[in-house]
Amino acid sequence: MSNSSAPAGWHDDGTGTLRWWDGAQWTQHTHVPQTVDKARPSTAASQFARNLVQKDDPSTDPGALWSAVGKPVTGIGGGRYKLTEEYLYFERGTLSTRAQQIRTHEIHDVDANQTMTQKARGVGTIVLFSIRSTGARERVELIDVENFREGVSALNRVSHEARERLRTKQQTQHVNYSGFHPTPTSPAHSTPSVDAAPKVDLNNELARLVAFKDQGVLDDEEFAAAKRKLLGL
Repeated sequence: MSNSSAPAGWHDDGTGTLRWWDGAQWTQHTHVPQTVDKARPSTAASQFARNLVQKDDPSTDPGALWSAVGKPVTGIGGGRYKLTEEYLYFERGTLSTRAQQIRTHEIHDVDANQTMTQKARGVGTIVLFSIRSTGARERVELIDVENFREGVSALNRVSHEARERLRTKQQTQHVNYSGFHPTPTSPAHSTPSVDAAPKVDLNNELARLVAFKDQGVLDDEEFAAAKRKLLGL
């Protein structure tokens, strides 16, 4: 080393090797610095990266019938959407995420639109209308979705199937308003009286009216009138 006043320590001896300088002369001790292979991250780092990808990609959920991630122009703040048999889940936001969900049988109309800018980027917006169990009506937009036509098809199909399942369930609980007569147990009761009052299960009928109101089939006035009629008020 040309500068003999250099402090003791590891220094480049001029050949690219770190050698120990004792303050006066070179010693035989050399040091090879450890290098990090940046192309092959550690197992922990790799798992962390995979977790981030899975978190941002709803398609990794095996229960998803359809999923998408919004692709806004800015590249940030895109929504994440996932459809299952029972729910449509959607999240929006970056720093503060607002997650919501809609039951599929509450979805009643699904359509799509695409601006010229979106067409140039290969994305579109899915627009759906829902009627909540509370009777509230909502318009929901799934913005800047790449596979938006596939999403419209999936949403229409799944929501239709969910409504059919609900309708079948309600029909099994239906009680005929015209009444019924029990099977006669003796010849003396073979002919039911024409004056026999119809038998109605009030609990089931009230539950049925509430379901109709929750679905938006009956408004508040219609529900109140049907309830009064059922109770004979």
